[in-house]
Amino acid sequence: NHEYDHTSGGANGKDPSGVTTDSGYMPDWGNFGDDSHGECGVPVAKRFTMPATPTTRSNPSNGVFWYSFDYASVHTIGLSSEHDMSEGSDQYEWLLEDLSSVNRTITPWVIVELHRPMYDSQTQWGDTAVGVAMRMEVEEPMRDHKVDLVISGHIHSYTRTCDGLYRSQCPSASSPSGYSGPTYVTVGTAGAELFDTAEYPNHWTAKQLPMVYGYGRVTVQNATAMHFEFVQVANDDSAGAVRDDVW
Repeated sequence: NHEYDHTSGGANGKDPSGVTTDSGYMPDWGNFGDDSHGECGVPVAKRFTMPATPTTRSNPSNGVFWYSFDYASVHTIGLSSEHDMSEGSDQYEWLLEDLSSVNRTITPWVIVELHRPMYDSQTQWGDTAVGVAMRMEVEEPMRDHKVDLVISGHIHSYTRTCDGLYRSQCPSASSPSGYSGPTYVTVGTAGAELFDTAEYPNHWTAKQLPMVYGYGRVTVQNATAMHFEFVQVANDDSAGAVRDDVW
């Protein structure tokens, strides 16, 4: 997540993700900054070992930054929203190969996780710009490979989009039946101070809960049914209440 972000100190092999520039990934359109306050992702990279891509593939995973694993009938992909995802980048090429390698007979469900949301409806304009850029870079391959669910944090509120979202468009009543895109969920409500900013008008937000602490719960029933729930966390009788859910 953005605790990797830094504006200096990453040169000479010090960047744990392998980026060779002094300041990591800093495109002009982003708001990445130096949120790590000098940590640069090193503590996480040194303490956690994530699943590695099989050596038979052309594009390797990258430690805690981008990786994937199978658990039961779900293939989960972890991406880094703090690194280059543009076509031709290491992360993009790894993602394409990973998506192409999924055996949907064994793992019929595909979930993508990344820190920053690709879609969110709060008026956090710098974060909105980053989300739009990520859509331009990886939304099409996610749709082409039929990713089911995209889960993010970063924005300190809860938001869920319509199912089948692609290029900011929800399926209409006249749309062909079948898959058209993922559902996007932002669950940034684990404990940090919540955001109470306004929501900008859009037609793809299905549910927003701006000032509610909680967590997401995914239950896979079988190869054709997956249930997502947002469960409230509180110190009163509302604790444990399911505030939103979707199949």
